[in-house]
Amino acid sequence: MPHFYVKPEDITNKIFTISGEQAHYLSDVRRFKTNDEIMIFDGIGNSYEAKITSISKNEIVGNILSSFHKTPDFVINLYISTPKSHRFEWLIEKCAEIGVSEIVPIFTKRSINVNFSKNKAARYEKISIAASSQCQRNDIMKINSPLDFKTACKNAIVNKKFINILPWESEHENILNNLPVESTSTGANVFIGPEGGFENEEVEFAKSLGIHTITLGNNILRIETAAIAASILLLNFQKSIRQNQNS
Repeated sequence: MPHFYVKPEDITNKIFTISGEQAHYLSDVRRFKTNDEIMIFDGIGNSYEAKITSISKNEIVGNILSSFHKTPDFVINLYISTPKSHRFEWLIEKCAEIGVSEIVPIFTKRSINVNFSKNKAARYEKISIAASSQCQRNDIMKINSPLDFKTACKNAIVNKKFINILPWESEHENILNNLPVESTSTGANVFIGPEGGFENEEVEFAKSLGIHTITLGNNILRIETAAIAASILLLNFQKSIRQNQNS
């Protein structure tokens, strides 16, 4: 069943309202009609079964039939030195699909300049919303304002229930399975460096704060490949830990 984003403030008293571009899409492109049932989500963990009661080119109104709430069992925040624009947009889409909670762009010594204007931020959010709709997740992956690397590291270590990792091409021994990831861990912060890699001084600073360096294998990965590989490994690893604890 189709799954469409509706802002939380547009869902009140078991009535939802869709307006603007999305209303046009549903009425003129998808050809929805009165009494059709659809799935909607509010981006903060809630999905709803709903029925359209009135429809026009500019506004759709309907009733909420039922609802359920789901948030991620394990949160992944990506602190990432962003690739060039089209690759970053691709990364946003794919990370939203696999379940990453937040992307935090970081500036490192070897980072390239990426446009984070108001218009770009709006476009990035739109890509994230579309990916959530496509893969039927109830929340929306957040894309934060950029931070410098050291500030990002300091922010990441605040939550003691999160594991902090930094995939690094010069790390050849530490693998994810060796790290102290517990069944009680609620999430992970993952640091992905720029095309030229983190400088040694940056890695040493991260390690001094307790951020673990790991290897993702022998090959040098592109930014977006490393981000997705690390995220999927973490999600599956944490899932296996919880399954073993419950067995």
